[in-house]
Amino acid sequence: MGMLIRITGQVIRTYPVHPELVSATFICSDCQMVCPDVEQQFRFTQPLMCRNPVCNNRVHFALDLTRSRFVDFQKVRIQESQSELPHGNIPRCLDIIMRNECVEQAKPGDRCDFIGTLIVLPDVSQLSMPGVRAESAQRTQGSDDKGYNAEGVRGLKALGVRDLTYHLAFLACHITPAEQTNIETLLNSDSKKKRIETMMTDKNLFANLRTSLFPTIYGNDEIKSGILLMLFGGVPKRTMEKTTLRGDINICIVGDPSTAKSQFLKQVAEFSPRAVYTSGKASTAAGLTAAVVKDEESSEFVIEAGALMLADNGVCCIDEFDKMDPKDQVAIHEAMEQQTISITKAGIKATLNARTSILAAANPIAGRYDKTRSLRHNVNMTAPIM
Repeated sequence: MGMLIRITGQVIRTYPVHPELVSATFICSDCQMVCPDVEQQFRFTQPLMCRNPVCNNRVHFALDLTRSRFVDFQKVRIQESQSELPHGNIPRCLDIIMRNECVEQAKPGDRCDFIGTLIVLPDVSQLSMPGVRAESAQRTQGSDDKGYNAEGVRGLKALGVRDLTYHLAFLACHITPAEQTNIETLLNSDSKKKRIETMMTDKNLFANLRTSLFPTIYGNDEIKSGILLMLFGGVPKRTMEKTTLRGDINICIVGDPSTAKSQFLKQVAEFSPRAVYTSGKASTAAGLTAAVVKDEESSEFVIEAGALMLADNGVCCIDEFDKMDPKDQVAIHEAMEQQTISITKAGIKATLNARTSILAAANPIAGRYDKTRSLRHNVNMTAPIM
């Protein structure tokens, strides 16, 4: 606590940027005395007393906006990476507070390194619950006096004690993408440059890449070739009529049980720089695309990214794709073809990017693939999805 540390996590929710009051200047309403440089710490703080020795004002102050200092403020929520998670534990979440040049440096789905300090903040959502005053009101029903003054044990708001409940947060001062790999890092030595030049002239380059892609899975060269081409991707185009043609490739692996379909998906999710693995049976439309949730502190509606948004510019691996509810499958039509997600809910209208390749795995209807029937009659999927 209070030490400079570094944490790594995946951004799952971002909040809009808004100005935060850091240093305030107040004017006394009684004598017009200026009280400058009143420090603000995550709450609106007024001067304890007017600086004028003649004036004893302690309550009536007006904020001077022109002489106060504001900074950009943004909060994001990160989640632990699955690779660093201990066995038997669920991923924990932590709020990251960013100011000044650190804002808008992290997008939903990014894996970032945050450098800063752990701090504690008062839990505003717990202190603003409507049941606090109701409990004290029930105790005062039998007394002659009215109001909170007749009660010995009162609620938090009546006592003015608002700092009994705290939660952890992380105040970040620097943000960098995690595991960022560029061309200069790969070619930092002459031996690596010569090795890459040798690979470029190899006639069996594609076969060697396919063999090294999944070394623990024997055979299935066609599936390996398709996944390799999906990882490289195509070239997005924009026609003269302003129509955007996607360059990402979507793949669905259909086969009998115990044929390493899930292993393909899990290994792609592990070594791909930006990938999300999910199960279709336990996923909903909001979990795959995006959900609108209510912030506990500000009571504003914000967008929480789903699996397709988290895998933007990456791969979204969906296992048991045929077990999905047909209503949930309809939600990913736009993401697969238009590469966008449109949301109109709770006063929020937004179009979000979902430029991801979908790698799905499905089982045949009867458990085994019937070669005498067509693909449409072997898989429980709708015609638009296929």
